[in-house]
Amino acid sequence: MNKYFYLSAIFFSLFLSHAFSQQKFTVATFDYMFSPENTYVEKDTTSFTGYFSGSISYPIVLNEKSTIITGIRGNSWAVKYNPEQIWPTNFYSLGLTLGYNHKFSEDKSFVFILLPRLNSDYNSINSDAWQLGFLSTYNKRSSEKFLWKVGMYFNMEFFGPFVVPLFGLNWNVSDKLNIVGDLPIWAKINYQVSNPFALGVGYKALVGSYRLSGEFKDSYTSRFAIEPYLYLDVEVAKNIFLNGKAGYTMSRKYPVYAKEDQLDWQLSFVKFGDDRTQLNPIINNGVFFEIGIAYKVDVPK
Repeated sequence: MNKYFYLSAIFFSLFLSHAFSQQKFTVATFDYMFSPENTYVEKDTTSFTGYFSGSISYPIVLNEKSTIITGIRGNSWAVKYNPEQIWPTNFYSLGLTLGYNHKFSEDKSFVFILLPRLNSDYNSINSDAWQLGFLSTYNKRSSEKFLWKVGMYFNMEFFGPFVVPLFGLNWNVSDKLNIVGDLPIWAKINYQVSNPFALGVGYKALVGSYRLSGEFKDSYTSRFAIEPYLYLDVEVAKNIFLNGKAGYTMSRKYPVYAKEDQLDWQLSFVKFGDDRTQLNPIINNGVFFEIGIAYKVDVPK
């Protein structure tokens, strides 16, 4: 089996937040999202939020059936209040991707990936900032145009155990139209207008938590939003792509909770045992914009 075709199947299973078509996989990507003039339930407060994220991945092929998946990923999240508030304004995450892909046949494979990370304001890093999650999927290519997968994502968030059943697909409807996603985390419909230009619609669901330190006594904050968007993707040089998004956040929440104030557990978007008390101001929904750059490698059909 062609080595590069094999690697493309691995990367399709790996990425939860960055899509690619059947003919390309993303090796590295860096994005910056910002949301200006956010309003709060408390009418005298506004904020500017910015979110930078990036990832680099590298597969190590052991043989035709086995591949080790390695990578590094991170993000930084900033909230600038006007007027200034007592709440923390900067949060960071740095994690590793450590996984294994096994190919049963030309059309079937299984992936298991560990996702350890440190999430906090990084003012004081200790074991309380540690999170450990994993991703596991079974992948089946039904035809040259359609690949599907089922699996699960799990992470021990600071608010409690977080479980997401996954159904993924990569469907080349035509030479120009592609539908891809890991439901319910993200999905998009991509239309290749011409060789350098593609556009489409999509959404992403963001869930994360960060440990706080100092005067906040190991409390934590969460970042949650469902973000539908429009996007444009342009190949500006060989394998180098610039993209832009514009969208609207739905059900957005940036709450701060005391350390012991947790859920029993969360299944996708459904919370069990949620009687927590939010300590900081409640943010309203709003628009967001995102720009990014990616390095993608061609994969022969």
